[in-house]
Amino acid sequence: MASVAKQNAGYPMAALLPCLVISPVSPPVLAAARDSDTHIRAVVQSMLREKDEKIEQLEARIRQLEQGRGQSSPPALPVSEAAPAAVAVTGTAARVSADGDSGFDSKLQALDAKIAGLKAGALASGLDIGGFFDINAKTSNSTDQTFSVGLLELDIAYTYNAHFAASSALVLCGNSSGADYASSPAHITCGNYALIGAGKGSAAIGVGFVDFHMFDSSIPPRGRIFNNQGLHIQAGRFDLPFMADYQNYANKDRASITAPITTVRMQKGGFNGDGVRSYGSWDMFNYSVFWTNGVYQSDGTSMGGRLGVNLGRNRFRVHGRNPEGMEFGVSHLTELDANNNVSNAFYGADFSLGYAMLRWQNEFLLQQGHRVLPNRYDGLGAAVGYGKGRQMGYHSTLIADLEDAVHHPLLAFVRYARWQSNQDFMVDGYDGSVVAVHPVSLLSLGLNYKFSEHLRVKFEYTDSLGTATREHYFDKRVAMAQMVVMF
Repeated sequence: MASVAKQNAGYPMAALLPCLVISPVSPPVLAAARDSDTHIRAVVQSMLREKDEKIEQLEARIRQLEQGRGQSSPPALPVSEAAPAAVAVTGTAARVSADGDSGFDSKLQALDAKIAGLKAGALASGLDIGGFFDINAKTSNSTDQTFSVGLLELDIAYTYNAHFAASSALVLCGNSSGADYASSPAHITCGNYALIGAGKGSAAIGVGFVDFHMFDSSIPPRGRIFNNQGLHIQAGRFDLPFMADYQNYANKDRASITAPITTVRMQKGGFNGDGVRSYGSWDMFNYSVFWTNGVYQSDGTSMGGRLGVNLGRNRFRVHGRNPEGMEFGVSHLTELDANNNVSNAFYGADFSLGYAMLRWQNEFLLQQGHRVLPNRYDGLGAAVGYGKGRQMGYHSTLIADLEDAVHHPLLAFVRYARWQSNQDFMVDGYDGSVVAVHPVSLLSLGLNYKFSEHLRVKFEYTDSLGTATREHYFDKRVAMAQMVVMF
């Protein structure tokens, strides 16, 4: 560029040389030539400075984006001297286009770093803080609400010493539809969430217990409890480790949006109670036993447990990537009334298999009533006898981790579920009326995309395959989306 400037600078003087030889030149003509030459130089230098400043700004922005992504930029290719400016601008534009979508990722990574810093400071003092909230959107449904806030959960765990700790989960329900907490299902008032604890309402202590442990110091408030081998004894309020879906009661742990029909209809959103429990694992076996208040009635108590066998080198974990292994468990729960008579008995079995990119989860649950329910009356005044209630349900869920195939953290899932009861009528909690019920089949499929460690977006479509009940909050078909924000 310097040589070009020199050539341009020398050109006016060379053109005037013949004029100096042929005829005398007046001083005003020479002065005008010098002024024109100076003006051209100033314009060219101004354009070059402006170009250099723009290139420097683009390169500075590129370096900032690359540092945010933690990636090193590729070495620059040599350019020809014939058109250095054009090549530099073209290469810079290409790099900006390639990194143009990194702004959102940079912001998410910056947020992750801030959250990690706050949690690290708390962990240093023995305090572990986390939580999540979710926002939902549905097509036409029984709540007449398109958008809703599900809930906000705050999880707190504190380690006192090598053997004692405490953990809790505080839950605030969104209940955007304004449904009655006493008569509406928990997944309606809390947005596809499980039971929030014994204190139903807009706010509750979902989990709160003290823990004595040996060998295993992990005390998750919710989720899978058999992460490490060890022994735990706990007292307080907790989710009952009954069958396998207890580990997915929190939306952040569930691949789908909705819970299986065995959890929604037969466990009232998920068994949870106040009492004592013990659980642990050793080698390939794991166990849990519990004694709590009633699960179907306000008086009385419940007692039961689960025994599991884990076959495979790695434990099966729902939220682990590409887990391999097989786990089988059997569960039992007996509910006693205030006079210590058996009112309900639950028998469950679960089977989970993880291989390569696939996870297969299955549950079967049978509930047998042991006392005759009182008669109710339909709209015409006729007596409706219930007898001893009995219901059965099962589901089979297949989850595929597609990250290796599509190069994005994407899960796909499909679930088939079935529920049936020996009763043709039941009381609808919506208004206390007696409604007809029939066996229900549900087919659900959807996607789960992980934007970062703190943000997931899910999509799901559920179809009852032509089956239905007369309950107010039963939806034959519904499509939904959910955003879960974790902190």
